[in-house]
Amino acid sequence: MEHLPTKTRNSDVCRVPNLFQNALVLRKMTISQNITQDSEWFFFSGGPGAPRYGDDPTKHAVDHDTETFVREVLQNANDQKRDDDVSVDVTFRFVTLTGEDRREFLDALKWEHGLRQRLEAIAASDQGRGYDQFLDRVEDPEQEIRLLIVEDRNTTGLTGGWDDDSNYAALVRDELYSSKQGDTAGGSYGLGKSVLWTFSGASTVVFNSYPEAPDAENQAQRLIGRTKLPTHKLPGDETTYQGAGWLCQPKRTDYGVRPEALTGDTAAKLATDLNISRPAVSGTSAMVIEFRDPTREIRPDLEDLADEFVEAAVKYFWPAIYRGDLNVTVETPDQMMKADVDSVPSIKPFVECFDRRFSEEKRSLTTPGDVAGLDIPMNIPPRADGTKTPEGTVRLATRLASPADNDTYLNRVALFRGSGMVVKYLDQSRVAFGDRNFHGVLACGEARTDDEPTDSDREIDRFLRFAEPPDHDEWESTENLREEYQRGFRMAIDDMFGTVRDGLRHLVAKSDPDESMLSEQVLKRFPIHGRGQPRVDRKQVQVFEFDSHSRFDGDRWQFGGRISPLVEEYDGWSAEVALTGIGEDGSSYDAIPIESIVVEADGVTTTIADGEGHISVESEIGELRFEGQSHGIGSQDVMSGAVGETQLEIRAELRTTEGDET
Repeated sequence: MEHLPTKTRNSDVCRVPNLFQNALVLRKMTISQNITQDSEWFFFSGGPGAPRYGDDPTKHAVDHDTETFVREVLQNANDQKRDDDVSVDVTFRFVTLTGEDRREFLDALKWEHGLRQRLEAIAASDQGRGYDQFLDRVEDPEQEIRLLIVEDRNTTGLTGGWDDDSNYAALVRDELYSSKQGDTAGGSYGLGKSVLWTFSGASTVVFNSYPEAPDAENQAQRLIGRTKLPTHKLPGDETTYQGAGWLCQPKRTDYGVRPEALTGDTAAKLATDLNISRPAVSGTSAMVIEFRDPTREIRPDLEDLADEFVEAAVKYFWPAIYRGDLNVTVETPDQMMKADVDSVPSIKPFVECFDRRFSEEKRSLTTPGDVAGLDIPMNIPPRADGTKTPEGTVRLATRLASPADNDTYLNRVALFRGSGMVVKYLDQSRVAFGDRNFHGVLACGEARTDDEPTDSDREIDRFLRFAEPPDHDEWESTENLREEYQRGFRMAIDDMFGTVRDGLRHLVAKSDPDESMLSEQVLKRFPIHGRGQPRVDRKQVQVFEFDSHSRFDGDRWQFGGRISPLVEEYDGWSAEVALTGIGEDGSSYDAIPIESIVVEADGVTTTIADGEGHISVESEIGELRFEGQSHGIGSQDVMSGAVGETQLEIRAELRTTEGDET
């Protein structure tokens, strides 16, 4: 069953000229005239037995703070860049409404005849946590209403329709669905857009968009609002309404009633009344009604919010901003601020490191400010459909820190790829030698080079995109990788990070290090004094896949891992597991004796000899997991640093009819 509301009454509304483009303060000229209200709130209704919806589940899918909001919104805009060389422009515009402006806005939003009764009913229910605060603010005429308008330009805009697999449908219709198709796109889960509603006290967002069109002069403006509320009933009405609702022009189709976006002059009039007018340039404006930070108890000042927005934009998008792909501005009624790489001192060392990642021939760091770089090999398994993937590299560069540098992200490596968003600032403090602190970048995929990306760059970019979890704050094994690539994707990530760690130890070591200070693994991959590049033995056939973990608990190490043969035919296999301490300089010291190792599988024997664990498998077990612990470590060893870091070494051999194969 579907519910089509009755048209609301005519009322006096105010028209507002297009919003300023560069002015600091929003002004509003009102011209009273009587027009027909061509928009209304539409909600689907459910019959008996229809599912009920609580609060928006995506609000709990990712962390929600100001940094997350800025990162997710900018990522979505950046991903919708048009296929040309024009940069994406994003403006965060804060607007405060009081007095007559406030009343006119609520009238245009159809507050009295569309949302008020629904929010009051929800606020009085068990699902109404938080909505009562918004109602109290709206009902008090002395309280201001805070809007945040996110305006992007030179993006594709909201293209497609309600029944299409399009970015329009993904934004205004779907949940947990992403329509992004490009391999460099930042997100693949459809969660990023949820922050718009999460940061709205009314859980309501209005969109005004000019879709991209071949003829820029013939673009059609479209406007639609969407609210995400719990399932509810209205007083005196037994109809159960689903949570989602749309400010739209409901349209009857062969498939039932559908929310239709307003277009043309109708859209322009409502955009003016709602303070969401925009230039006739391809892109979208999203208005978050009653903007709030759900992680804070106290409403922050706009000036403080503006500073936080600028800092978050630079922190996570300095690669895109520095390349000229993205321009970000933050506006309040009193000021306008531009996000540039010079506005956040803690980010400037990373920018310098990225800029000089190829310009320096040296492979070691001598004086503060020096930059050195290395190519890190990355081998990706074939795609799930069997398509072979090319071998490639990612670029690691480090800059020796200066005493004058901001130390907020000292000894961290900024990880990013072609989208230009920093996924993570990887803490590598253990790599630093004494006072030889550093800042590093790992430029991957289409961000590796300033030239045309290679096929391997594009494949690495695609691979790392699918390696990002919903928070987009890590590169790790994910279900998306499992669906897109064959076995070995976890090892590809682990090997990359392991080689990065070894490369950092090589680069940060003094220019004339004693070889005995460096681990055998570092020396093998990175010969000192610049005599060599990272290398992989292409003749070696990979027959096992490993992963492992360890942690110090009380007075001993707890560890575990997984061993998986990658070949199909074998008569059994064996493995040796050893635990070794790793110093801050990357060198190995005394082995840490293993006390026990446990495997819960039939046909498997475990023993301990000379402090190492031995596993013998007599059958074709495709994957084996083990857990173990070391002997207790005395307090003197703890004080001497024996619990700083460990390396779990796994050596395995297959037994086949043709002999052993390591």
